[in-house]
Amino acid sequence: MIPPASFPKRRFNYLPAIFLVIASLCNGHAQPSKNKRASAPEQDFMYQYSIIDALMAGVFDGDLTIGQLKKKGDFGVGTFNRVDGELLIDKGHVYKVSYDGSVTEVADSDSTSAAFVKFFKADTVIQLKGPDLTYEKVQEQIRHLLNPNGIYALRISATFPTMTTRAEKPASKPYPTLSEHLKQNQVVFELKNTKGICGGFLLPPYLARTNVPGFHLHYLADDHKSGGHVFNFTADAVTVEIDMAKGFTIENNTNAEFEKVNLQPDRGAELKKIE
Repeated sequence: MIPPASFPKRRFNYLPAIFLVIASLCNGHAQPSKNKRASAPEQDFMYQYSIIDALMAGVFDGDLTIGQLKKKGDFGVGTFNRVDGELLIDKGHVYKVSYDGSVTEVADSDSTSAAFVKFFKADTVIQLKGPDLTYEKVQEQIRHLLNPNGIYALRISATFPTMTTRAEKPASKPYPTLSEHLKQNQVVFELKNTKGICGGFLLPPYLARTNVPGFHLHYLADDHKSGGHVFNFTADAVTVEIDMAKGFTIENNTNAEFEKVNLQPDRGAELKKIE
């Protein structure tokens, strides 16, 4: 477990042409929402099945069903067995974005090889206004607001003039590493004038090799006709819901391949190239 992290106590320096409207903030300090749930303490932790280094090394199958995953969180990201597309959970619904661009809601009987989830309830809501916001600028503003040692679930909603995402084709055995698989089996989508949500996490550097440090977001259009792993976007304004986790729990991948994989190599450089 990781001990609770607090929001930084500092005022904000605004980027040119970007204005922040901050709800639940006072004197430049993030304050917990009065509507924060009073539920079981374990629900305020991020849960993850498997670790990112195992997925990077080619452990593409897992035994955790989607039905079991939904008991661990109603919001999050991941992938499916054989890395068959991108997984996004939003408001308890689990969606798959496939390599052909289609979006489907997934049955509880399906399974995941890696997933990171949380029961989502925003502590803080901020609005970023442009014009000409980019994913990079949004990341910069969010990082400026939040404690770099914290674990945060993020839900970003907007109308996006441009949105660049990807989804993977399913792999075949014997499985290669993830970076090798993506060289020939990654499909990139250049979406235009789409409205929806980017869901996922902002994680600190100390989680490297277990999860994805920094921003890891997946996109789902409101009409459920497009989505994928977020590479870039533009927007004139975005609403960012932020839910700070108290810590995290990891369940090792229960598939037999996890016991055989070599997890000694540091795959951080490979991860940066594909994220």
